[in-house]
Amino acid sequence: MNTSYGSADFTLHHTDPEGGSRLLTPVPSWAGSVPGLGGVHVRYGPVPGRSDAFAQVSVAGEGLPAGVFSGIRYGHAPLPSRARLQVGAHTGAVSRFRSGLTRDQRALRVRIDGRAYRYRQGPGKCVHELLRPGLRIRVTRDDWYRPLALTVRAEGPADGLDLSLALLLQGVYTRHLSQGGRWFSLPFRILNRMPDVF
Repeated sequence: MNTSYGSADFTLHHTDPEGGSRLLTPVPSWAGSVPGLGGVHVRYGPVPGRSDAFAQVSVAGEGLPAGVFSGIRYGHAPLPSRARLQVGAHTGAVSRFRSGLTRDQRALRVRIDGRAYRYRQGPGKCVHELLRPGLRIRVTRDDWYRPLALTVRAEGPADGLDLSLALLLQGVYTRHLSQGGRWFSLPFRILNRMPDVF
């Protein structure tokens, strides 16, 4: 699906505002409407055919290709570790340079449908950016700890694949894509991996 979206803002809202953080609610999800493309939902859940050590985030919408990203579970969210990515009919590949020092070096690299993307932390920890030549999609959370709204802005011509991918990646645990976040989250990520070690 290559429906052009343009460069207007839209907002997704937490579907369980009473629970706040997506890491604390029983079945966290987000919902909203993309102008010209219709409604969209972002949901977390278990991964069919994989153990409870894995989690997935999925995107479904009226005018967007369905997408799924799965990886090792961290709370309800998948980590970009042992990741699997599917958007529409396309399987993606995800990699990153773990020893990078800058946010550009530590960005996730995603290849899908012949396109090369970078997904990085933006100027603040509540902002993330999906980049490819000629396009920047910025997703901003209204709060780092208990976000209730996600504002999405595309700077450049975006299509359904771009938007689905941006929404999927905002649901992945990526605090460690910055140096500060790397050290902040390291003890928790090590404890999270203990069942894999022992």
